[in-house]
Parts: sequence; structure tokens; C-alpha cells
Amino acid sequence: MRIAEYTEINTTIWDNTPSCIVQMAGCNFRCCFCNNRRIVDIREGFLSPEDVIERIRNNTYAEGVIITGGEPLINKDLYKLLKEIKKIGKRIRLETNGCDPNALDDLVGANLVDFVSMDIKAPLTADEYAMNTNAICNIENIERSVKVLLNSDVDYEFVTTIVPIHITSTDLESICTTIKGAKCLRLNQFVPGDCFDTALNHIAPYKEKVIREMEEIARKYVKKVRVSGL
Repeated sequence: MRIAEYTEINTTIWDNTPSCIVQMAGCNFRCCFCNNRRIVDIREGFLSPEDVIERIRNNTYAEGVIITGGEPLINKDLYKLLKEIKKIGKRIRLETNGCDPNALDDLVGANLVDFVSMDIKAPLTADEYAMNTNAICNIENIERSVKVLLNSDVDYEFVTTIVPIHITSTDLESICTTIKGAKCLRLNQFVPGDCFDTALNHIAPYKEKVIREMEEIARKYVKKVRVSGL
């Protein structure tokens, strides 16, 4: 169990739910647009799970706990951590890239998560995912994770970061066909700065007009579309 950081309170990430944030270290992807390098590449100075649980227990302001990263599902003891958080009586939001559908299905089936935010990095082909994540990705696992959420009763959203060059309107339409009928897709504005692909630090984000046009494309496929970062 590798916990990189703990944040006492956040009131913006999870709508209407004041939450603390537990950031898990490490990730099996190296997404070109990721600017969370300090969490992904941390090798030492991890927080004690017992200390974090105690801080959550004493945090009377937080109604929820946001489990993010890095990639939480690569931590084998995640189930145990979430079970302890549930004993405290907190709601849990899990943020994941969907790399491990079995672990995701276990957590959903055990009612250990109240909300899941799953990234869709690119159109679901091996080449597209490899280009965006700089990793060899089992696309079947991503597809299975999508189905876990689509077929579950848990509240969820899919998230696509709109990176110029990497995500076009055609790419977004391909993504949307994969999650057709989903409750919610959030289009996340790309923010340059300390990206794994340093060339992207010099690329301007799409203009709002382009994002809004993409929003209209997505509305043909999913029930609700949200835009963040504008």
C-alpha cells in the first residue's frame, strides 16, 4: 500500500460532498498529458495507511473520501483500505483508469464505492491507447471496466481529457460510441505544465468554441455531458 499524499478537505471535486483526498502512488500508465508526475514517480516517503485512516476518522468536516492517484487499482490492499474507510461511515469516490476490471467489479459488488470516475484516454484501440498512455494496454480490460460501470447501480462518470493533437472530434465520437448510453461523460480541459510529454507544455488548449462543439457531439451518445476546466 503506497499512499503519497493526504489532503484534509476539498469542496470542488465531488459535487456537494466535502471530501478529503487520498492520493495513491504509482501508475501503470505514463499518459502524455499527465501533470501529476510527483505522485506517479514517488519512490519513498509514503504515508502510513493506519495514520491516514486515523486522520480520516478524526476529520469531522469531510463527508467523503476521494481515492485517486496515480492509479489506485494497482494497489493490492486497496480493498482493505476502502473497507476500513467504510467502517468510519464515509462515502467513497474512486478515480481510476479502468486497468483492472476484476478489482473494479469486486469493489462495486461489495458496495465499497459510492461513485466511480473512470478515464477514457483515447479511442479504444491498442495503437491509440499506446500513443496516449506510453504503455502497453490491454484494451479488453478497459472495455470490461466500461461494462462493469454501465451494468452496475453505482453512480459514475467517464472522463476524457481533451488534448490538442491527441483527441480530435473524430476521436471523441469514437470514444462516445464505446460508452453509448452512459450516465455521464465529463470533458476535461487540457492544462499544460509539467506534462510527461514535455512538448505538450508548449501546446495551447483548445478554445472554448471547440470544446463546446465536442460537447454537442457527446450529447448524441450519453445522457449527461459536463465540461470542466474552462
